[in-house]
Amino acid sequence: RGKAGSEGAVMRRREGGRMETPEVIGMSIFGLLCLGALVLGLYQAAQKTKRVANHAALHGWSVSKRGDARLSALLEEVSPEANWYPRDAMQVERPPESLYLFGYTARPKRGRSSDSTGNACLAEHAGRVHQGPVEISTRVPGLDRLVGDRVKAGSEKFREEFTVTCKRPEEALKLVNAEVERILLEHAAGPMWNLSVEIGGRGVLVSSHWAETEQEWDYLIALARRLRAAVR
Repeated sequence: RGKAGSEGAVMRRREGGRMETPEVIGMSIFGLLCLGALVLGLYQAAQKTKRVANHAALHGWSVSKRGDARLSALLEEVSPEANWYPRDAMQVERPPESLYLFGYTARPKRGRSSDSTGNACLAEHAGRVHQGPVEISTRVPGLDRLVGDRVKAGSEKFREEFTVTCKRPEEALKLVNAEVERILLEHAAGPMWNLSVEIGGRGVLVSSHWAETEQEWDYLIALARRLRAAVR
């Protein structure tokens, strides 16, 4: 009986091992995939940093890994509803009208919205300090009805392309002027990729997860400069 019991225990352990093997393999594959994703992410980040350094050197711009105090203060002015984490920030223009181009992760301070990532350009102006902020984003039909604080600003054609939100409707009606409308409708007819524009305090912030190439970075800069001139 003792021998039979011992053999049975061995068999049960072997069977147990066979049952656990697929789980172990699955966990190993999952671990390798996670490691591969981490390595790929680090490689892509390193390549992006290298491209930023080359692009900045080409134009004679300075680069800061996390931006500077002025950029942080301007982001808080222009977009107070989110925490912004800039990276590889290029200072294209200096005070009193600074202009920064940078990669970002943005996290809403309230609610359960997920983080957003991409590239952005913030253009400071020395004109009137705007109350707001006013946000103008590419319209997503159907979903735009779920957005709070919507303002009926701009022409009917403009409202077909963009959604405007602001807690101060009168400020949005002033800022979405004929020139702002014209600039953004040109974008809608041209590159057409989704973007968000925030105007508040002393700055204009243009951001998009579509702007990944050096040519698209330069386009963001040109767009931010034009919008700054239109609202200052």
